[in-house]
Amino acid sequence: MVSQSRHRLTHALHRAEEWIFANPKIVLALVLIVTALFGAALPKLRIYSDFADLLPQNHPYIQTYNRLKENFGGANMIVMAVEVEKGTIFNDETLALIHKATQGVDDLPGVNHNLVSSLSHRTARKIFLDEQGGFASESYYDPMKTTRTVAELEQLKKDVIANPTIYGLLVSPDLKAALIKAQLNEADIDYPKTFEALQKVRESLSIPGHKIYVTGNPVLTGWVYTYLAQIVEILAWTLALITFLLIVYFRRFYGIALPLLGIALSSIWGLGFMAIMGINLEPLSLPIPFLIAARATSHGVQLVVRYYEELAIVKNGQKAARNALDALFRPGSLAIIVDAVGIAVLVLGAAPFNHKLGVAAGFWGFSVIFTVHFMVPLALTVLPAPKNTVNANEGVRNFLGAAMARTGGTDGGARSILLLTLIGAIGGLYFVGKVQLGESEPGSPLLHLDHDYNVSTKAINTRFPGSEELHVLMRTDEKGGIKRPEVMAAIERFQAHMMSDPTLGGAKAIPGVLRVVNKLTHNDDPRWMQVPDTADEVGGLMFAYMAASPIPGALKEFVNADENEANMVFYYKDHQADTIQRVVALAEEGKKKLEAEVKGIHIELGGGIVGVTAAGNQALHTDHMIIIPTVMLIAFVIVMIYYSSVHAGWLMVLPMLFATLMTYAYMGAANIGISVNTVPVIAVGVGVGIDYAVYFMDRIREEYASLQDIKQAVIRAVATTGYAVSFTAVTLIAGVVMWIFMSDLRFQSDAAVLLSFMLIVNAIAAVLIVPSWCVVFKPKFVTAAHYDADGVLEND
Repeated sequence: MVSQSRHRLTHALHRAEEWIFANPKIVLALVLIVTALFGAALPKLRIYSDFADLLPQNHPYIQTYNRLKENFGGANMIVMAVEVEKGTIFNDETLALIHKATQGVDDLPGVNHNLVSSLSHRTARKIFLDEQGGFASESYYDPMKTTRTVAELEQLKKDVIANPTIYGLLVSPDLKAALIKAQLNEADIDYPKTFEALQKVRESLSIPGHKIYVTGNPVLTGWVYTYLAQIVEILAWTLALITFLLIVYFRRFYGIALPLLGIALSSIWGLGFMAIMGINLEPLSLPIPFLIAARATSHGVQLVVRYYEELAIVKNGQKAARNALDALFRPGSLAIIVDAVGIAVLVLGAAPFNHKLGVAAGFWGFSVIFTVHFMVPLALTVLPAPKNTVNANEGVRNFLGAAMARTGGTDGGARSILLLTLIGAIGGLYFVGKVQLGESEPGSPLLHLDHDYNVSTKAINTRFPGSEELHVLMRTDEKGGIKRPEVMAAIERFQAHMMSDPTLGGAKAIPGVLRVVNKLTHNDDPRWMQVPDTADEVGGLMFAYMAASPIPGALKEFVNADENEANMVFYYKDHQADTIQRVVALAEEGKKKLEAEVKGIHIELGGGIVGVTAAGNQALHTDHMIIIPTVMLIAFVIVMIYYSSVHAGWLMVLPMLFATLMTYAYMGAANIGISVNTVPVIAVGVGVGIDYAVYFMDRIREEYASLQDIKQAVIRAVATTGYAVSFTAVTLIAGVVMWIFMSDLRFQSDAAVLLSFMLIVNAIAAVLIVPSWCVVFKPKFVTAAHYDADGVLEND
């Protein structure tokens, strides 16, 4: 029954292939019509970064973040520091510069004007008792007053030092720098426009004796956008390199033109599909679509190489094209389907970015069946046959065959290759253990260490408690519950608990404000710098603070309008994986303890860049444990069904497993963390290996059916398909190698190195492991292969 079903499936595919070749012009016309439809949609394609797409929206931290970001601030914060080289900031020139910087930042596109903070901003106010004993407030800095006496500057310094919400947080402990912070409204951030305006503000602040530093996620994204022109230039050079390689390899028109046509058609289909579906191109993920296009080239190369092999034998262009598709229809379609499904598995990721990339790249990968796999042989059918039918590069093929005859083509050589593979895998496990989930170093790995962004981040984190914020929400069941003394005490106990982490630079919450106001109501007696014992007194101090300020929402950054949510902010100097894992574990411990001790409170993580990164890292761990094994499993199942052999499925996954293990070992050795940007790179790279392995395996089956000698079949397969595979590997590497040398974006450069490593290891694994395994174990699905009466290759 199984044999009959397999026979029917094989012949159904054969009949479909016959229809395609009987109607080449119809099929080509349909391909061109669909290409035109996708091409018409290309103007709608947008290249931009959507911050929300990078966040796992179903994660509880992100759900909390989405609730608190409007009131208490999100992760899209711009942080600017004005640093004086000599003396302190308490001089007229520096104070005026700080005020100018504050106004400039406040005027940036998309800024939430209620969430701007600075020493000179209207929300930074000195609270005091007036002559009648009532509360009053005034700004620390009056822009109308251009000069101040030494005594006035000294008093201003004392007032700043006395306010814990200003000193240390907005003014550095050494008094040499001041911060300006601004939150962006996340509804529709125009990163390029905001960054361009920010750079103009920064230029206007450039005066001798002062340094201006800027950091924050919008700044990082803005810097990435500045490299778009360079990215386009790299793509152009990459295309030129691939063209050059095709010229060197083929030295024939069809060998050059048809693979490039495949790139063009598949790119139009892929990008047009994205435009139609409203999927944006993420600037940082641009190397991935281009790698998919390069993979389309590799399938085209396999077909053209086989065409010229057949042409040298049959001396007829149409027959050679038909023979090429006959031989490569199954392995080519199998490789393309596994590629597409393997990339589409990214939809299982928690972040919308992964879902969009999985849908778009999955369709793009699958479209190669039409834009390359059918197009190339059909085009060769309708085009005039070459007059020169001699197959070139025989010298290289003979060399590869001779090399395999001395290594994997012998029993001892094959066993040695498999043993070395096992030893390499065991050795790689040591470095795999060093791979981190999340960022592996301070600053941003997207940019080089000496980049202005990383220099600014380091400078700000050196002077201040930290530019990386963690927001934690304290929520009560009833309105006004935050005013309960036990809730205020719980907030301070949670802060003290978090302070046990030595990397915590500082913290900010409502109790700190109440202590200062309470002290003021008692003649500035430091003994009264405490939180009151009743909710009414707490409410009175909060009302007094708000009444003293002419600015509405004076406590907006600390509590919400219903007074049942309070924001706690913790400052850190980096958001490395180790830091976040430690901080989150500490916060969860404090949450569990306090919620059990104080009735009616709920502690929720987590806003700020630390909170959203923590959510991303946790989701990434889950994604990673799902996506990569699923790619392997799907590859195994599809190959097993295709060849009706469990052994075939295992043999195709084996080189993928080895290459993936070596990839993680490389990441551990090179200190490259697993992030939302690297997981798609790994997923795409993992699927590449099966292309090589499938073509090899099918050629071995084909040669064995003719030769009935497994060693000779392996040697012949390496001499023929091996050369094509080695060239496609070079072509694929050419698709990413230019990013290594030309990209100023460190992530793209590192990703290109990672992809190149994966491509090389995958090629080596396919060339060595698959033939060696066949020689040693003689799998039945290979040794049972034969041609039936219709000339169709199938198993007994």
